[in-house]
Amino acid sequence: MEEKQLANAEEDISNNIDIVKEGSEDDPDTALEGVLEEVAKTNPGAAQKIQQIITVQQQSHKGPMPSPEALASYARVQNDLPERMMTMAEKSQDTKARHNDDILALKRLELENEINIHDSESRTQKHSINLAFSVVIICILGSFYLAINDKTVVASIIGGTTLVGVVGSFLRRPKVLDKKNSE
Repeated sequence: MEEKQLANAEEDISNNIDIVKEGSEDDPDTALEGVLEEVAKTNPGAAQKIQQIITVQQQSHKGPMPSPEALASYARVQNDLPERMMTMAEKSQDTKARHNDDILALKRLELENEINIHDSESRTQKHSINLAFSVVIICILGSFYLAINDKTVVASIIGGTTLVGVVGSFLRRPKVLDKKNSE
């Protein structure tokens, strides 16, 4: 009797396939309900049986390993499968940890290099300032010496250009600072 009902239901479904096609574009659930309503009109028992067959159960699980129920199912298929999956997950975790350690080590090296570059630039700047100070002192002392020895024209040229250079360097902003401020 059930086979006959299912056969009739299949025939009803094939007769009402247009309803599924029309409804499936918008909402598959509505289309399915439409088919079930049409089948229920002609054969209520078959519609109920189809509804029982169509019922779907959805479960979700989050994590690196399947749920315990899924693992038990895998064990029924092949005894050592859960153990192999566990080993695979552990290896994956170890690999991720090693990659993270490598990334941290590279970041540390990058930071150390930036610190070294900054220290090198600072030392270079300090040396430049000390050298410039020494040159200014030598030029000023030289101009005083020349002025004392009646070489006033040469003394004023050396002293004047030195003074203009020092004042100009203090008034002018370095290009490096301009670039850093614009960022």
